[in-house]
Amino acid sequence: MLSDAPANWRGDLLQFRRYVDPLVSIITNPHTETPFTIGVYGSWGSGKSTLLEMLDERLLDRHGDEFVRVHFNPWVHRREPEMLLPLLNALHDKLDEDPGHRFAGTVRRLGEITMRLAADEVLKRLSLGSVSVDKIDKLAERYALMRGLVDSQTGRLRGLLQQEADRLAAQGKRIIFFVDDLDRCEPDQIIDVLESIKLFLDLRNVFVVLALSKDMVDRGVSVKYQPFGFPDHTVIGDEYLDKMIQLPLHLYPLGPAEVGRFIRQSRTGELARTHAALLEKIVTPNPRKIKRVLNLLRVTEAVIEGTPGLATLDTDLVVRLVVLRVQSLELFSDVVRCPALLVALELVHQNKLVADSAQGFQARFKTQARMLQDLTRVYLGKHDFLAQLFAGSAFEASAEGLPVYLTMIGG
Repeated sequence: MLSDAPANWRGDLLQFRRYVDPLVSIITNPHTETPFTIGVYGSWGSGKSTLLEMLDERLLDRHGDEFVRVHFNPWVHRREPEMLLPLLNALHDKLDEDPGHRFAGTVRRLGEITMRLAADEVLKRLSLGSVSVDKIDKLAERYALMRGLVDSQTGRLRGLLQQEADRLAAQGKRIIFFVDDLDRCEPDQIIDVLESIKLFLDLRNVFVVLALSKDMVDRGVSVKYQPFGFPDHTVIGDEYLDKMIQLPLHLYPLGPAEVGRFIRQSRTGELARTHAALLEKIVTPNPRKIKRVLNLLRVTEAVIEGTPGLATLDTDLVVRLVVLRVQSLELFSDVVRCPALLVALELVHQNKLVADSAQGFQARFKTQARMLQDLTRVYLGKHDFLAQLFAGSAFEASAEGLPVYLTMIGG
C-alpha cells in the first residue's frame, strides 16, 4: 500500500528533486534579497506537500545551522478565529526547541505577544450569560484594559518581529516558513492566512514557501471581496498573489513515461505491473490519484486470488473499472445502476454507435435505449481519460458478467 504522506528524498519516484536544488540555491544565496516568498502552485494531489518536505529535508541536510525552519499547517488550526496566533506559536515553539537555548530572549518576547493575543481571544469568547451581574463591570473593565494592551501590541507586532528576525540573522540564522494544506481551508480562511503572512511576515531575513492551489485562492478572493463588486475574481486573484509572491513555481504536469515509471517502481502487485502500459494512458497524471488506483488494484488483486470463482475474470477490464472507480465516482455510480452504460460508452468511443442516433440506440438497447442515450451524452467528452479507457476495451463482449466486476470493485 502507498501512503499519501509526502515522499522523502529517497522515495522520490516522480523526480521532484528537479525543483529542490534550484530552490535551495535561491534560498541560500547571500545575494537573494529578503523578504522573499515562493509560491508552489499545483492542483489537489499534485505533490506540493512532497516538494515542501523535500526542500525542508535538503535544507536540513546541507544548511541545517543556517535556518530556523518553521512548519505551519493552517488546516490543523482551521477552527481558530484568528490565524495569526497559531502562526506565531509555530515560530515560538520552533525556537524553543533549540537544545542550546540560544534564542531564549526571542522565545520570551514572542511568548509575551502570543499570551496577550490569546487572552484577548478568550475574553472575546466569554459568555456573559455565565457571569454573575456583579462581575460584569469588572469583566468589562478588564476587557477594555486587555483590549488596549492587545491593540497596542498588535500595532507594534510587525516591528517586534523584524527586530527578532534581525537578532536571529546576527546569529547566522534566517527564518523560513513552510505553509502547507492551505487549499484545504475554507475560502475566507485562505485569504486570512495570506493576509497575516503579508502583514506580519513580509520581513528582512524571512523566507516563506507557500503551497497553493490557484483555483482555491480565486475562490477565496471571490468570497471575501464579492461585496465590493469586482467583475473578474480570477484577475483580482492574480493581482492579489502578484503582490505577495516573488517566485511563482508551477509544478510541471506528469507525462505518461513518468506515470509508468512510478507504477513500475512502486512495488505494486502483478495486476498493475502487467497492465502498466494501459495505466500510463488512462490514469490521471496526479500522484494522489495514481496512489489510490494502485492501492485499490492491489486489494482487488488479493480478492481475486482468494476467490476461486473470480479466477476467470478479464484483468484488463478489472484495471479499467478500478481506474473509473477512482477517477469518476459519479460515472461509476451510474454504471453500477446500469451496467449497459459501459457498453454504450464503449460503442460510441469506438465509433460503432453514434451518440445522436436514437435509432441506433433503440436497435441495440431496446427498452433502455432512451436512458442510455441521455447518459452517454452526459459523459461523452466530460473526462479526458475516458477516450483512452474505452479505446481498446471489451465491455460489450463481457456484458452479461459486468455486475460481478462492479460488485467486486465496490458497486
